[in-house]
Amino acid sequence: MTAAAELRPAPQAPRRVRRLRAAIAACVLALATTCAPVPLGDGPRRQTVRALTEQVVLPTLGDVAARAAELAAAAGALAGAPSQQALDATQEAWRVARGPWKECDAFAFGPAMDERLAVAIDQFPVEPAKIESEIAGTAALTVDYIDTIGADRKGFHALEHLLFGAGDDLAVLALLTTDAAAPRRRELLVALAQNLERKARELGSAWAPGGGAYAELLATPSAANPTYTTVKAAIDAFVNESVFLAELVADTRIGKPLGLSAGGTPQPALEESGPSDNSLADMAASLRGLRAVYTGARGADGASGSGAGIGALVAAQSPATDREVRDLIEQAIAAIEAIPRPFRAAIVDRPAEVQAAYDAVKELKRILATEVLAALGATLKFNDNDGD
Repeated sequence: MTAAAELRPAPQAPRRVRRLRAAIAACVLALATTCAPVPLGDGPRRQTVRALTEQVVLPTLGDVAARAAELAAAAGALAGAPSQQALDATQEAWRVARGPWKECDAFAFGPAMDERLAVAIDQFPVEPAKIESEIAGTAALTVDYIDTIGADRKGFHALEHLLFGAGDDLAVLALLTTDAAAPRRRELLVALAQNLERKARELGSAWAPGGGAYAELLATPSAANPTYTTVKAAIDAFVNESVFLAELVADTRIGKPLGLSAGGTPQPALEESGPSDNSLADMAASLRGLRAVYTGARGADGASGSGAGIGALVAAQSPATDREVRDLIEQAIAAIEAIPRPFRAAIVDRPAEVQAAYDAVKELKRILATEVLAALGATLKFNDNDGD
């Protein structure tokens, strides 16, 4: 080969080949740009946290306080003039108040734990013998006195003991009217209900702007924020609570009464709201709270998938994961609602339906703890149920 040949430019490919190569390169670039999820920025995550506090947390806490006030009023009316009608109204008020309260399980961090308000409102189990000892005692049964006693003798389940725990309504009314200790039992009923209302309002105030303003701490993470230095920490709080809640519903509220930790022998005493037969409603409400956090909307809006919740962030990274989570939430709620009442009978007579609900909630927990965490880059922390 001559020197001139060595310096001659290499022949170019035909024009149509060059165009084909350019088109292929453009397609590859477009696919890479389209398919690869864009990492979540702080902006969308901040918007999500603020939307959740304003559209889910604060309205739910407001409902809890309002329903607790209605329960206190009903308890006062029952104590003032005991009757079957007044008892029915108070029992219904107790059940109604449980709904929004159990939805709060989905954000049971912050003041609920730090100020021990959750246990003051809803400790389980309570100690019936200790509740009865208060009735047999001599202390003035006032709302302030209830603040000083242990969580195992106050809150929702202490009221449940007084309103449902005697076995039937005739026995409950007898204890409130003809029993020798009836006057103190009525006094305790009123004091417990008023204290529950007080604690519900304290929890709402701890979150609300102008009060404890925990909502503002959560929604404005920064290096100067004593609780949430990054927006990731705020998102992690909601995601972790969803994982913990799904685990709690599956393993503790379904699995333990079903006997899954006792060699398959049903354990009806471990049912959370047995005397009132409200256990299934409690569990469904807890999962509706989880759904509200995921979708960013409560009630029917949450079921339809509207709102700016955690799911919107997941969808930006993995639409398939988002669709699956939404489906699994609805399947878990439906499986719980399909269990025949009373729950304590179903764990013995209809274990297949109970097992199906357990499996559905466990699958929800699995995807939350794996694919959702991965999509959000969240960090799973330990919780009180680990090791149970």
